[in-house]
Amino acid sequence: MKQIWNSFRLAFAIYSVVPARQVKRTRRNMKYILCFVPWVGAIIAFLICQWGVIHPYLLDRDILRSVICVMIPLMISGAAHMDGFFRTVDALSSHQPRKGKLDILQDSHSGYFAIITCVSYFLIVVGLWSEMPIDGWPVISMGFIISRSLYGLSILWFSHSQESKCSRCVPAGAAKYVVTGLLVLYTAACACYMVYTNLKVGLGCLAGALIAFLYYSWVAFKHFGGITEDIASFFVQVCEILIPLMALVVYRGGMDLSHF
Repeated sequence: MKQIWNSFRLAFAIYSVVPARQVKRTRRNMKYILCFVPWVGAIIAFLICQWGVIHPYLLDRDILRSVICVMIPLMISGAAHMDGFFRTVDALSSHQPRKGKLDILQDSHSGYFAIITCVSYFLIVVGLWSEMPIDGWPVISMGFIISRSLYGLSILWFSHSQESKCSRCVPAGAAKYVVTGLLVLYTAACACYMVYTNLKVGLGCLAGALIAFLYYSWVAFKHFGGITEDIASFFVQVCEILIPLMALVVYRGGMDLSHF
């Protein structure tokens, strides 16, 4: 029980700004940490849904509401995955051999391509949220849980290209299957909710998550020979831009799914 409690505290201490007392980051204390990472996504989803309810009473324009939708996950997560995203982008844009790319992941400095990508990323996400219909917000917000659930599954089952902090999150024995089962359950529950709530937007969201995961797998093994914590974080950010993008494509595409 103590291991579960310590994993819970570490999940929020590492992956969010939610106040949580720090404990030592040992493999024992991090045994179940991946079970609780999607809970951070659940908090983000809840806040976005609540913002969707109250913002019509506060704002008259779409742009500010969209900026806040983008800032909620960034602020709640403490940009926990953004740093890895930018390092991976820097490594990919260097066009160096695999060893050179892995070395860039260890570098704490940001290259110019990461800065350009940062600006472009947030402009695109703000634009996507500004076009998103309000009734699609609860569906799209589930993507923050799915992205973190798939993040955990990849850390558990993908080979790691080098020793990294995320290696300590992989438990041995039966615990690995327990964590896997919970993450699969989170993903399945979110997928069912998405499709049940809004079929068109839900299918678009799931297509976005699938495309992001396939792209992540290709990038990880082709360019790095496996994953690291930074590459897994890269996936989270890619997933969280492709989910609203594909949802918007399906929603605006005029697909008639009423006969399903």
